[in-house]
Amino acid sequence: MISRRSAFRRTKRLFVIAAEGDATEPLYFAAFQPGRHGTFRLKVLDNPRHKTSPLEVGERLTENERRYQPGPDTEYWVVVDRDTWSEDELVAAWALIGRQRSRYHLALSNPCFELWLWLPLLPNRPFADCQDCCRSLAREWPGFRTKSHFDVAALVTNGNIADACKRARELDTDPRTPWPRDQTTRIHHLVESLR
Repeated sequence: MISRRSAFRRTKRLFVIAAEGDATEPLYFAAFQPGRHGTFRLKVLDNPRHKTSPLEVGERLTENERRYQPGPDTEYWVVVDRDTWSEDELVAAWALIGRQRSRYHLALSNPCFELWLWLPLLPNRPFADCQDCCRSLAREWPGFRTKSHFDVAALVTNGNIADACKRARELDTDPRTPWPRDQTTRIHHLVESLR
């Protein structure tokens, strides 16, 4: 008996990412593009109007879902920094994504996304703010020139990703909260999903 392959392929899981930054985060997540034969699809949304508040980042995702209706096998990720956003601004974003909690996720870094770039290479140390983190990253890692020009390949090796995830979990002293209050990052949740 001849067995036939189904004419329909199983739909690949789609990850849609909207980030606060328009350079660092898209450059980083581009390294995870699975290619044609990958097991998932990845779409990083542009930020043409540089709308960066947590609520505006979340709204880009909901607008994308409304416009393209990609289906139930889709995860949406809001990637933002703690920076100077007020609690009210974070609460507004959390309320927006909370309506779709099973498919919408918040990956917040405190103080900034560059902390996630630090963790694959070096153990954590306290940073005063995002500027301090970026200056330290540039000083300690020759592969980091600017937020839009850094050696992504050095960060996404399996060993470096594993180290970063381990360090991020150790930093997150209260993972049940909607976003971290202390210096940490929850980017590892997204990266672990992509791996």
